[in-house]
Amino acid sequence: MRNSIKNIEKRREELLTIIKRDGTTNIHKLAEAVQVSEMSVRRDCSILQKMGKIKISFGKIDYYQSHDQQESAQIDHINGEIAQAAVDYIDDNQIIFINSSRTAIRILDYLGDKRVNVLTNNLRATNAKLSRESSLVLSGGELRTGSHILTGDIALNSFRNMRASVSVIGCGGLDIKNGLTTTNIHEAQINRMIVKNCQKLIVLANYTKINKTTNFTVGALRDIDVLVTDAYADATYIQKIRHQGIEVIQAPM
Repeated sequence: MRNSIKNIEKRREELLTIIKRDGTTNIHKLAEAVQVSEMSVRRDCSILQKMGKIKISFGKIDYYQSHDQQESAQIDHINGEIAQAAVDYIDDNQIIFINSSRTAIRILDYLGDKRVNVLTNNLRATNAKLSRESSLVLSGGELRTGSHILTGDIALNSFRNMRASVSVIGCGGLDIKNGLTTTNIHEAQINRMIVKNCQKLIVLANYTKINKTTNFTVGALRDIDVLVTDAYADATYIQKIRHQGIEVIQAPM
């Protein structure tokens, strides 16, 4: 009988724990440790590598030691797929709010010929290639050293005085109980306004953000209209989110 998704996810977590504990290892040792076939372990490790959790090189398997996992090439690829999937929910002539998220701002790279009007506090937007009929407005505000994000009262008022057809945001965490959260106190108030002043809220969150709570509340789960995540997000938890009436799209990997 084919293993259930829950059992497979549990085994992959066990493999990850072993790899992190033992350091460099290989398929044979891992198969012995979890008592399944090497073929199954090889398949699991391939998925874990695509998720950005481990590195496989010349038969050796290592835990991914990046200080910030979100900077790994695999996670960056996942975020790009999520941003591309979200574009299906953007229509011509809409006013769009985009927050400070690296993932959310990437939707601009996939809009093609769509004509949109964007307001954002994310300076990375200046590198986007929008159609000639589109407009890009920066919120203004305070730019902190080493940051690409505009914050403060000027930025907040820009979003307060407009209404968006769609807001597209990333988050630090998304949890059924605690809703949307962020790690940055300076961005939290602006994100709340972006959530409040839109007709539709689209949240982009890769699997590392699901069932996670960070420091500052941005919005409740009921504020979300569409969640765009990836195929690696926990299947059981995604089903719980759907039961809350939220449309969930999982970008294929």
